[in-house]
Amino acid sequence: MKLLLDAGNSRLKWAWWAQGAVREQGALAHDGATRTPWPGFLSSLELRKARHPPTQILCVEVLGNGFREALQAWAGDRGWPAPRFMSDDPALHGIISDYHDPSRLGLDRYAAMAGARALGHESAVIIDCGTAVTLDLLSKGGHHRGGLILPGLGLMRRSLGVAPGVSGVEQGRADRIPASCTADAVATGTLMGLVAAIDRLSSSLGSHVPGAIPRLITGGDAPSLAPHLTGDIIMVPDLVFMGLAGMGEGD
Repeated sequence: MKLLLDAGNSRLKWAWWAQGAVREQGALAHDGATRTPWPGFLSSLELRKARHPPTQILCVEVLGNGFREALQAWAGDRGWPAPRFMSDDPALHGIISDYHDPSRLGLDRYAAMAGARALGHESAVIIDCGTAVTLDLLSKGGHHRGGLILPGLGLMRRSLGVAPGVSGVEQGRADRIPASCTADAVATGTLMGLVAAIDRLSSSLGSHVPGAIPRLITGGDAPSLAPHLTGDIIMVPDLVFMGLAGMGEGD
Protein backbone atom coordinates (compact mmCIF):
# COMPACT_ATOMS: atom_id res chain seq x y z
CA MET A 1 0.00 0.00 0.00
CA LYS A 2 1.29 3.46 -0.95
CA LEU A 3 1.04 6.56 1.20
CA LEU A 4 0.27 9.60 -0.96
CA LEU A 5 0.74 13.16 0.32
CA ASP A 6 -0.49 16.37 -1.32
CA ALA A 7 1.04 19.27 0.61
CA GLY A 8 -0.72 22.42 -0.57
CA ASN A 9 -0.67 26.04 0.54
CA SER A 10 -3.15 25.57 3.38
CA ARG A 11 -3.71 21.81 3.88
CA LEU A 12 -1.80 18.56 3.89
CA LYS A 13 -3.94 15.90 2.27
CA TRP A 14 -3.04 12.23 2.66
CA ALA A 15 -4.34 8.98 1.18
CA TRP A 16 -3.61 5.29 1.36
CA TRP A 17 -3.58 3.89 -2.19
CA ALA A 18 -3.92 0.24 -3.18
CA GLN A 19 -5.14 -1.63 -6.26
CA GLY A 20 -5.59 1.54 -8.27
CA ALA A 21 -7.77 3.47 -5.84
CA VAL A 22 -7.80 5.54 -2.67
CA ARG A 23 -8.61 3.31 0.29
CA GLU A 24 -8.65 5.92 3.02
CA GLN A 25 -7.82 9.61 3.19
CA GLY A 26 -7.82 12.70 5.33
CA ALA A 27 -6.54 16.27 5.57
CA LEU A 28 -5.03 18.58 8.15
CA ALA A 29 -4.92 22.38 7.89
CA HIS A 30 -1.64 24.21 8.46
CA ASP A 31 -0.50 27.82 8.75
CA GLY A 32 1.64 28.04 5.62
CA ALA A 33 5.15 27.22 4.51
CA THR A 34 6.98 29.75 6.69
CA ARG A 35 4.81 29.73 9.82
CA THR A 36 4.28 26.01 10.41
CA PRO A 37 6.68 24.04 12.66
CA TRP A 38 6.78 21.01 10.38
CA PRO A 39 8.27 18.40 12.76
CA GLY A 40 5.51 19.00 15.31
CA PHE A 41 2.86 19.26 12.63
CA LEU A 42 3.82 15.92 11.06
CA SER A 43 3.96 14.20 14.43
CA SER A 44 0.32 15.20 14.95
CA LEU A 45 -0.84 13.32 11.85
CA GLU A 46 -3.15 10.46 12.73
CA LEU A 47 -2.84 8.09 9.79
CA ARG A 48 -5.22 5.23 10.03
CA LYS A 49 -4.14 1.96 8.36
CA ALA A 50 -0.60 2.78 9.56
CA ARG A 51 0.00 -0.51 11.35
CA HIS A 52 2.23 -1.68 8.49
CA PRO A 53 4.84 0.43 6.68
CA PRO A 54 3.80 1.72 3.25
CA THR A 55 5.61 0.25 0.28
CA GLN A 56 6.20 3.80 -0.99
CA ILE A 57 5.67 7.37 0.17
CA LEU A 58 4.94 9.67 -2.77
CA CYS A 59 4.54 13.41 -2.25
CA VAL A 60 3.62 16.44 -4.30
CA GLU A 61 4.31 19.67 -2.43
CA VAL A 62 4.49 23.43 -2.90
CA LEU A 63 5.99 24.20 0.53
CA GLY A 64 9.74 24.02 0.00
CA ASN A 65 12.81 22.46 1.60
CA GLY A 66 11.76 22.91 5.22
CA PHE A 67 8.75 20.67 4.68
CA ARG A 68 10.73 18.15 2.61
CA GLU A 69 13.43 17.78 5.26
CA ALA A 70 10.88 17.37 8.05
CA LEU A 71 8.97 14.74 6.05
CA GLN A 72 12.16 12.79 5.36
CA ALA A 73 13.03 12.81 9.06
CA TRP A 74 9.47 11.83 10.03
CA ALA A 75 9.49 8.83 7.70
CA GLY A 76 12.98 7.83 8.85
CA ASP A 77 11.96 7.92 12.52
CA ARG A 78 9.18 5.46 11.72
CA GLY A 79 11.43 3.16 9.73
CA TRP A 80 9.37 3.87 6.62
CA PRO A 81 10.68 4.28 3.05
CA ALA A 82 12.25 7.59 2.13
CA PRO A 83 9.65 9.89 0.54
CA ARG A 84 9.82 10.45 -3.20
CA PHE A 85 8.89 13.95 -4.33
CA MET A 86 7.23 14.75 -7.61
CA SER A 87 9.78 16.24 -10.00
CA ASP A 88 9.40 19.66 -11.58
CA ASP A 89 10.38 18.15 -14.95
CA PRO A 90 6.99 17.78 -16.68
CA ALA A 91 8.37 15.37 -19.28
CA LEU A 92 8.84 12.79 -16.51
CA HIS A 93 5.05 12.80 -16.12
CA GLY A 94 4.34 12.50 -19.85
CA ILE A 95 3.49 16.19 -20.13
CA ILE A 96 5.01 18.88 -22.32
CA SER A 97 4.13 22.39 -21.19
CA ASP A 98 3.96 25.64 -23.14
CA TYR A 99 4.93 27.55 -19.99
CA HIS A 100 7.98 29.73 -20.65
CA ASP A 101 9.56 28.17 -17.54
CA PRO A 102 7.83 24.83 -16.90
CA SER A 103 9.48 24.56 -13.47
CA ARG A 104 7.38 27.56 -12.37
CA LEU A 105 4.14 25.62 -12.88
CA GLY A 106 2.83 24.26 -9.56
CA LEU A 107 3.61 20.57 -9.16
CA ASP A 108 0.05 19.90 -8.02
CA ARG A 109 -1.07 21.10 -11.45
CA TYR A 110 1.20 18.54 -13.13
CA ALA A 111 -0.20 15.86 -10.83
CA ALA A 112 -3.78 16.81 -11.75
CA MET A 113 -2.96 16.66 -15.46
CA ALA A 114 -1.28 13.27 -15.00
CA GLY A 115 -4.42 12.15 -13.16
CA ALA A 116 -6.62 13.27 -16.05
CA ARG A 117 -4.50 11.23 -18.45
CA ALA A 118 -4.67 8.23 -16.12
CA LEU A 119 -8.47 8.44 -16.43
CA GLY A 120 -8.17 8.37 -20.22
CA HIS A 121 -8.72 12.09 -20.87
CA GLU A 122 -6.16 13.16 -23.46
CA SER A 123 -7.84 16.56 -23.79
CA ALA A 124 -9.51 18.35 -20.89
CA VAL A 125 -9.92 21.58 -18.97
CA ILE A 126 -8.82 20.84 -15.41
CA ILE A 127 -10.19 23.05 -12.65
CA ASP A 128 -8.53 22.71 -9.23
CA CYS A 129 -10.32 24.65 -6.49
CA GLY A 130 -7.97 25.14 -3.56
CA THR A 131 -6.42 28.23 -1.97
CA ALA A 132 -6.15 29.42 -5.56
CA VAL A 133 -8.33 28.21 -8.42
CA THR A 134 -6.23 26.99 -11.34
CA LEU A 135 -7.54 26.16 -14.80
CA ASP A 136 -5.31 24.19 -17.16
CA LEU A 137 -5.81 23.22 -20.79
CA LEU A 138 -4.54 19.75 -21.67
CA SER A 139 -4.57 18.55 -25.27
CA LYS A 140 -3.57 15.33 -27.01
CA GLY A 141 -0.15 13.87 -26.43
CA GLY A 142 0.17 15.32 -22.94
CA HIS A 143 0.42 18.88 -24.29
CA HIS A 144 -0.22 21.50 -21.61
CA ARG A 145 -1.27 24.58 -23.52
CA GLY A 146 -1.24 26.87 -20.49
CA GLY A 147 -3.81 27.98 -17.96
CA LEU A 148 -5.21 30.64 -15.66
CA ILE A 149 -5.13 31.37 -11.93
CA LEU A 150 -7.80 33.01 -9.77
CA PRO A 151 -8.07 33.59 -6.03
CA GLY A 152 -9.97 30.78 -4.37
CA LEU A 153 -13.22 31.15 -2.46
CA GLY A 154 -11.61 31.46 0.97
CA LEU A 155 -9.00 33.89 -0.28
CA MET A 156 -11.65 36.11 -1.85
CA ARG A 157 -13.67 36.18 1.35
CA ARG A 158 -10.64 36.85 3.56
CA SER A 159 -9.53 39.71 1.32
CA LEU A 160 -12.97 41.32 1.63
CA GLY A 161 -12.76 40.79 5.37
CA VAL A 162 -10.09 43.47 5.69
CA ALA A 163 -12.00 46.06 3.66
CA PRO A 164 -13.58 49.02 5.49
CA GLY A 165 -17.26 48.37 6.10
CA VAL A 166 -16.87 44.62 5.58
CA SER A 167 -14.20 43.66 8.12
CA GLY A 168 -15.46 41.57 10.99
CA VAL A 169 -18.47 40.27 9.09
CA GLU A 170 -19.24 36.63 9.90
CA GLN A 171 -19.89 34.03 7.22
CA GLY A 172 -23.32 34.51 5.71
CA ARG A 173 -25.62 32.47 3.49
CA ALA A 174 -24.47 31.89 -0.07
CA ASP A 175 -27.92 31.60 -1.67
CA ARG A 176 -29.21 35.15 -1.43
CA ILE A 177 -29.74 37.15 -4.65
CA PRO A 178 -30.32 39.94 -3.87
CA ALA A 179 -28.77 39.78 -0.41
CA SER A 180 -30.18 42.00 2.32
CA CYS A 181 -27.20 41.96 4.69
CA THR A 182 -23.45 42.29 4.23
CA ALA A 183 -22.64 38.76 5.38
CA ASP A 184 -24.98 37.20 2.81
CA ALA A 185 -23.82 39.65 0.13
CA VAL A 186 -20.20 38.60 0.63
CA ALA A 187 -20.96 34.87 0.79
CA THR A 188 -23.23 34.85 -2.27
CA GLY A 189 -21.22 37.37 -4.27
CA THR A 190 -17.94 35.53 -3.89
CA LEU A 191 -19.45 32.12 -4.63
CA MET A 192 -21.43 33.15 -7.68
CA GLY A 193 -18.72 35.50 -8.92
CA LEU A 194 -16.20 32.67 -8.87
CA VAL A 195 -18.71 30.34 -10.55
CA ALA A 196 -19.27 32.88 -13.34
CA ALA A 197 -15.52 33.32 -13.82
CA ILE A 198 -14.90 29.56 -13.96
CA ASP A 199 -17.75 29.07 -16.43
CA ARG A 200 -16.49 31.81 -18.75
CA LEU A 201 -12.79 30.99 -18.53
CA SER A 202 -13.14 27.21 -18.84
CA SER A 203 -15.28 27.72 -21.95
CA SER A 204 -12.68 30.07 -23.41
CA LEU A 205 -9.84 27.63 -22.71
CA GLY A 206 -11.76 24.73 -24.23
CA SER A 207 -12.30 26.67 -27.46
CA HIS A 208 -8.57 26.43 -28.20
CA VAL A 209 -8.79 22.74 -29.10
CA PRO A 210 -11.12 21.15 -31.67
CA GLY A 211 -14.32 19.50 -30.56
CA ALA A 212 -15.97 19.33 -27.17
CA ILE A 213 -13.66 18.39 -24.32
CA PRO A 214 -14.52 17.47 -20.73
CA ARG A 215 -14.16 19.79 -17.77
CA LEU A 216 -12.78 18.05 -14.69
CA ILE A 217 -13.12 19.71 -11.30
CA THR A 218 -11.25 18.82 -8.12
CA GLY A 219 -10.03 20.45 -4.91
CA GLY A 220 -11.49 21.33 -1.53
CA ASP A 221 -14.02 23.91 -2.78
CA ALA A 222 -15.16 21.84 -5.76
CA PRO A 223 -18.31 20.52 -3.97
CA SER A 224 -19.43 24.11 -3.28
CA LEU A 225 -18.78 25.37 -6.80
CA ALA A 226 -19.64 22.45 -9.08
CA PRO A 227 -23.45 22.43 -8.54
CA HIS A 228 -23.68 26.01 -9.85
CA LEU A 229 -21.54 25.55 -12.98
CA THR A 230 -23.35 25.32 -16.30
CA GLY A 231 -22.98 22.45 -18.75
CA ASP A 232 -21.38 19.10 -18.16
CA ILE A 233 -18.69 18.88 -15.52
CA ILE A 234 -16.99 15.83 -14.02
CA MET A 235 -16.19 15.83 -10.32
CA VAL A 236 -12.95 13.94 -9.58
CA PRO A 237 -12.06 14.43 -5.90
CA ASP A 238 -8.90 12.30 -6.08
CA LEU A 239 -7.45 13.68 -9.32
CA VAL A 240 -4.12 14.82 -7.84
CA PHE A 241 -3.72 11.52 -5.99
CA MET A 242 -4.37 9.62 -9.23
CA GLY A 243 -1.56 11.45 -10.94
CA LEU A 244 0.76 11.10 -7.97
CA ALA A 245 0.14 7.36 -7.63
CA GLY A 246 1.26 6.84 -11.22
CA MET A 247 4.68 8.22 -10.35
CA GLY A 248 5.52 5.03 -8.46
CA GLU A 249 4.15 2.51 -10.93
CA GLY A 250 6.55 -0.07 -12.21
CA ASP A 251 8.94 0.30 -9.25
